[in-house]
Amino acid sequence: MNLQTRTKKIVALVAAGLLVVAVAFGAVITLLVRGAESTPPELTAYAHGKSIQVAPLAHCSLYLEDCVEGDTAELDVPVGYPLQISVPKAISEAPWRIVEVYASPEGEPVLDARNFTPGSTTSVTVESTEEQQLVGVEIQLPSAVVDDQGFPHVRAVWSIATA
Repeated sequence: MNLQTRTKKIVALVAAGLLVVAVAFGAVITLLVRGAESTPPELTAYAHGKSIQVAPLAHCSLYLEDCVEGDTAELDVPVGYPLQISVPKAISEAPWRIVEVYASPEGEPVLDARNFTPGSTTSVTVESTEEQQLVGVEIQLPSAVVDDQGFPHVRAVWSIATA
């Protein structure tokens, strides 16, 4: 098996895994109570001279209760320009991850994820290049609820479409 075939299989498996997580998360959100009393935290995204505040696409308590839903934010990130994200303490002081979605020159999806430990950073820069054009990102927080394999369910998601 050559490297390119193996890479495509890995990307396909990662994409399928993220799809399963997204569907499961959507089902949990649908079943849970809407309308938390406090306002969920927002993050700041900046690209190509424009800054936006990003409310969560979905946000639940640590035990997947009191859930609220929102919308995917949109921010144009031209090829060659970075996306800069600044997260508030409510995110940075917890374990969190960013999932980056790119399009290859052939239009194939390419996924990358980075995990951050509590207090390790309050900002992240995501590049967009000719070889990998940024399509979108998700910032995710884990819950205290785990699946059968011991992986935590996602309790909060901030989503930004960039292309």
